[in-house]
Amino acid sequence: MLRHHLIASLAAAALIPSIAAAQQTCAEQRSGRVAGTLAGAGIGALLGSAVAGHGDKGTGAVIGAVGGGIIGNQVSKPKTDCIDSYGYYDHNGIWHANAVRSRNAVGYYDANGEWVEGAPNGYYDSDGRWIAGRSSVASSGYYDSDGRWVPAAASGYYDVNGRWVAGAAPGHYENGRWVQGFGTGYYDSNGRWLSGSAPGRYINGRWVADAAPGYYDNGRWVSGNAYGYYDANGRWVSTAPSAGGYGRDVVYEGRDIWAGAPLDIRQRESWLEQRIRRGMDDGSLNRFEANRALRELFQIRREEASLRRGDGMLRRRDRDYIQAKLDTLSRNIRWMRNNDERRY
Repeated sequence: MLRHHLIASLAAAALIPSIAAAQQTCAEQRSGRVAGTLAGAGIGALLGSAVAGHGDKGTGAVIGAVGGGIIGNQVSKPKTDCIDSYGYYDHNGIWHANAVRSRNAVGYYDANGEWVEGAPNGYYDSDGRWIAGRSSVASSGYYDSDGRWVPAAASGYYDVNGRWVAGAAPGHYENGRWVQGFGTGYYDSNGRWLSGSAPGRYINGRWVADAAPGYYDNGRWVSGNAYGYYDANGRWVSTAPSAGGYGRDVVYEGRDIWAGAPLDIRQRESWLEQRIRRGMDDGSLNRFEANRALRELFQIRREEASLRRGDGMLRRRDRDYIQAKLDTLSRNIRWMRNNDERRY
C-alpha cells in the first residue's frame, strides 16, 4: 500500500504545473495555492485508485488524495509569502496594500509580478514605466490608520477586500515647517493647508488628484501648477506628466504662454481663468479687460463642451481647434498684463 501511496503522490506532483512560477499578486498566491492543493488531491485520488489492487480502490483513492494534496500545496507555495510583503502593484501600477507589521515586511511584488526586496521607493508614470524615487527608503512611504503601508507617491490603494481607499498625506507644512503625521487635506493657492479631500476625480476606479497650485521647497512656497508628491520627510518629488496620463485631450507644453500650465484642455481652461482673476486682483488687468477675457473664455468652454463626443473625449482636430483659441486668448492676456494700454 505504501508503494501505491508513493506512486500516486509522485504522479500528482509531476502533473501539477508550478503555480509559484506564475504568481503575480498576493491574491493570486492565495487562490493558486488552494487550486494547487485541490488539483493535487484530485489527481492523487485518481492515480491512487488506479494503482490500488482490486477491492482497495477506495483506500488507494483516499491515500492518493491526501498525498497529492500535500504535494500540490507545497508545489504551489510561492517563494515569498504574502505575509512578508508590504503589498503589490497590479498590471496598471496601482498599489494593493497588505496589512503587515513593519518588522515582518521584507519586500513587495512589482507590476510584472516580480519580487523586489524592500519597500517601494518610486512610482509608475502614466506610461507604465517605473521611476525610482530620489528620497530615502525610510521616507518613501507611511503606515496609515489601518496599519497598511502606502507608498508616498500613491494617490490611494486597494485593501485586501478590493475596496479603494483614497490616500492621505504623510504630513503637511504649517508656516513653512513640516509636520509629520498622515491626514487628509490639500494646499490652496497661497500654500495654506486645508483639511478635507483634495480636488480631483475618479478615473478607472481610482482617485486622481488635480494639479497642485504650488508646492513647498525647503519650507518656501512656490506658486504655479505642479505635479508630484511629498515624501514622508516633506521633500517635494516632481513627477512629469505624459500624454498617456491624460488620454487624447492632452496638448503640447513647450510654449512660453503655457509655462507651468497643465496639459489637459479643461485644466488649462481653469488655469487661464485663475490667471485672469489674479490679474484683476493685482491690478495688471482692469475690470473691463478681465471681464472681456472671462467672457471669451466662457465662449471657448461652451464650444469645447459641444464638440465632445459621447465618450466625453475630443477629436484631434477639435482639440487642436480649441487649443488654438486658448493660445490666442492666453497671448492677449499676456500682452495686456505687460502693456500700459491693455486693450485688444
